[in-house]
Amino acid sequence: MLELPNETRSMWYHRPTHLEKLWGIWPTSTGLTIAKPAYRMASPAVLGYGLVYVDDGAVHFIDSKGNEHLLRKNTMFCLIPSVMHQYYYAESEQPPRMYWITFNGKQSLQMLNRIGFSEENPYIAGWDEARLQPYWDSMENVFASEENTDRLSFVLLLIQWFDELLLQARQRGYENAPSTSLLQSSIEFMNTHFTGGIRIQDVARHAGMTRSHYTRMFTERMGYSPKTYLQRLRMEKAMQYLKETTFTLTEIALAISYPDAYSFSRAFSQYYGFPPSRTREL
Repeated sequence: MLELPNETRSMWYHRPTHLEKLWGIWPTSTGLTIAKPAYRMASPAVLGYGLVYVDDGAVHFIDSKGNEHLLRKNTMFCLIPSVMHQYYYAESEQPPRMYWITFNGKQSLQMLNRIGFSEENPYIAGWDEARLQPYWDSMENVFASEENTDRLSFVLLLIQWFDELLLQARQRGYENAPSTSLLQSSIEFMNTHFTGGIRIQDVARHAGMTRSHYTRMFTERMGYSPKTYLQRLRMEKAMQYLKETTFTLTEIALAISYPDAYSFSRAFSQYYGFPPSRTREL
């Protein structure tokens, strides 16, 4: 383990393969942190999700509304892109010891919501450690192997772990049925139909709201607009096509609902800061 001024830490990274990304959710890192008195962290406002499990001791947790909570052993909290949290060392009989995993993909938010996590409910206490520990151990072993072959071990372990979380959430009444969240339903709608030329008013209609009401609700919950999210889906798919296929710019444009190569190239350049042609030159 690595000794740092504010923590003792072990950490492993994973670079997901194209095959893994087909599943819609994939792990990117995992690790263990034993906090020291100077330990203080803030969740970054970046595209990426995480779950942190307090295995021993306690941490102070400040949610996105500025409310402070003391999280003790067997409590788990989530990290959501653009939702800022802070957490830091709390005095207890044992130093704070936390397992964590980060992940990404279009299904990440839906998985968190289904278990019961959200911006309004960022932590859940009372998890069964004995049932979770084997999954932590398995993920640590697979990550530590540094295997980069095109296998599904990482994704399958993550899904098995989420399945255990969902089972425990269901047993304790935390599970959110898919139909309970208009926001989640609208995100799934965009994830499914973003290549079909849908507009924000189409998404709002699917959610049963006016465009202005839906945009305000989405932005308040997610920290960015539905237009930004829809654009991200299209640009990420475009980048995938550029890197993994020989499609022409016109073919890519049509595949993600742009009328021609010119309008696609302009949107791509505005989003990434360089033209799509440069991607294939790298």
